[in-house]
Amino acid sequence: MFVDPELLRSGGDESHRAGGHALDGADRLSRGPLMSGMFGDFAAAEAFHDAVTTTHAQHVSNLQAHHESLTSTGSKAHLAATGFNEMDERNADEMRAVRCNSGISTSPC
Repeated sequence: MFVDPELLRSGGDESHRAGGHALDGADRLSRGPLMSGMFGDFAAAEAFHDAVTTTHAQHVSNLQAHHESLTSTGSKAHLAATGFNEMDERNADEMRAVRCNSGISTSPC
């Protein structure tokens, strides 16, 4: 199996960036007040206002959840890249130790 840790890190960076955009969107959307009576002062307008308010809040919540998911994914990609690098270094050290102890190494141990 081939793993490109730098590509994992790059993907993690992109995921963090996307999470930041989602949070920015949630922040901007949550700043827009939905004033009571903005659609009129009659029953259907109030019902529409309630529906828009509920949907607005759900969109803000969804964007916040996307932020959490995307930044978590980015962090996990960074951790995986670090883990693969550390595993590769440990395996290389073990291979060098085996070569040096077997006497078949052509390079200094």
